[in-house]
Amino acid sequence: MTDVQTIAPSGLYAFTECEVVPMFNGAAMLMDKFSDAQLLVGAPVAHAMQLCRKFRTLENHADVLASSVPELAGQQADVMNVLNMLKDASLLVTAESVCERLNAQVAAPVDLPTTRVFIITCDRPTAVERLLESMLRTGNLTRHESLFLIDDSRDQANAGQNRDAVERFNLTSPRDMHYFGADEAREFMDALITERPDQENGIRFLIDREKWTEHKTYGVARNLSLLLSVGCRAIVMDDDVICNAFQSPHKKAGIEFRPVEREVDFYANQQAMLANALPAELDPLSGHAQCLGLTIGQAARKLGDKPIAPEDLADANSGSFVLWDAGSPVLVTQSGTLGDPGSPNTAWLYFSGGDSLQRLMSFPGGLQGALTGRNYWMGYPRPCFDKMAVMSQVTGLDNSQLLPPYFPVFRGEDYLFGSMTEYLHPNSAVLHYDFCVPHIPVDERKESTEHEPNSGKGRLNIGKYVTDHTDYQAGISPEARLAGLAAMAKRLSETDSRGLKSIYRREVAELQGLDQVQLDELLKDGTIRAPEWQGWLEESASNVNQSMQQLDEITDIKGLPEGASAESLLGEFRDYAAGFSGALSAWVAIREAARKATGQITKTG
Repeated sequence: MTDVQTIAPSGLYAFTECEVVPMFNGAAMLMDKFSDAQLLVGAPVAHAMQLCRKFRTLENHADVLASSVPELAGQQADVMNVLNMLKDASLLVTAESVCERLNAQVAAPVDLPTTRVFIITCDRPTAVERLLESMLRTGNLTRHESLFLIDDSRDQANAGQNRDAVERFNLTSPRDMHYFGADEAREFMDALITERPDQENGIRFLIDREKWTEHKTYGVARNLSLLLSVGCRAIVMDDDVICNAFQSPHKKAGIEFRPVEREVDFYANQQAMLANALPAELDPLSGHAQCLGLTIGQAARKLGDKPIAPEDLADANSGSFVLWDAGSPVLVTQSGTLGDPGSPNTAWLYFSGGDSLQRLMSFPGGLQGALTGRNYWMGYPRPCFDKMAVMSQVTGLDNSQLLPPYFPVFRGEDYLFGSMTEYLHPNSAVLHYDFCVPHIPVDERKESTEHEPNSGKGRLNIGKYVTDHTDYQAGISPEARLAGLAAMAKRLSETDSRGLKSIYRREVAELQGLDQVQLDELLKDGTIRAPEWQGWLEESASNVNQSMQQLDEITDIKGLPEGASAESLLGEFRDYAAGFSGALSAWVAIREAARKATGQITKTG
């Protein structure tokens, strides 16, 4: 590959990861977390440098600071002096230095762990039938060691239909599929408890459906997928996808290193959406497997035909690159969506920016038509390396590494899993492929399109709390980090109500601050939006600003049981945290027991 040293300097810099140590005299010490570089600066400088985390030229950084910090308006020359001082102190990282690490020589890939494919379903036999038929048409199923249908159906009639569908599938499939319903899950759980009776509580917390009969067990099915694939690479599919892959409708060359929001395009109906879709070269299962378990360097070589160049990092956040190098593992892969977005709430459309905003502005149906139609492409125009996993209807997991369990119930289990994966493997990467998979629910989803403006109240993101407490220093084993994660949950389970309320209010305040910045940027971007769209943003900004002046209550969280008191909710939270702490502490032992039990299943299947 081309030596990156021969590439002309790009002039792209970003502020490095620093500890900010207040010196109590109006100054602050900036200390690079991963080198010996440090510099004493004024506290306002330390605060302003947080706006310089993206790779830009020094001139662009100066413009951003002068336009964002009122005190610096019109003082670009002085700002440039400060930036050059930071550059000389090695507190600004160059795009070239990052490329040198990412393009370093790495060994060629050896034999990767085998892949096991999982379909997760709950009371949707029609969707299962459609997905299985598409898998037979796709072919290449013999590339995968095992196929499983994890059936979380509550209706026995639906479970029976799913079992029959698997039996019919196996009549013509070159690879048999294992049906894994309630009886099979119970037998599997009993085998784990027999192997590790000392870990029964943790096992039941994670995979016992009878323990969670009053809740939607989204995470239980995913935990079964993890336990049935220990030592392997797992590819997990939702039941309402179709096993076909299509190219991004806005495909671009190269590779991206920008942890930004997925792009979106809009279609009047399913017919228009599918008529414009171009088939990808690979089926989704082979597509996910191609880079899952490789390193960033190996994956970049597989996906691109040239070294990573400084311009590939333009506007990328430097925080992603502190621990990344050519040897960083790709532990999670995700693909785009063609069809229904999956999330019931589509208020995120109000926040569209960049190319997605331009597409929405020119969409004949306008914002209301997009909210109502729910026929989207969501994804990336080219492969994108990222730090955090998000919702994906088809996901690849390198379960040959120590991955965390999912929280067994409630929505948002995938976001929490992504945060915990980063906690255990802070040097790892998520790879968003540029292909997309059709996600077309068979059941009509009548979600409200009359989205209330952002209230600024009741926002809570447990995944963010985990990420905020992640130790990014190198050298700590995943097992030690898992013990730290269990200890974090244990501390939360023992924190009194006063302490939990303080944590909650801090989390809400931080999210309000992020909302305020985002809404202010949208309202000042010069875009001429439809009156109802502009009004929604203005009312949301007003609500957030008002909420920041008010006391945040636990009972403000949306979706809580009617009439529940704050004290009862906090007690329930402590119980969940205690149970999850125990399960995390037992997770390594549970995985090993599952490896043995799964061997019997795949051997006899």
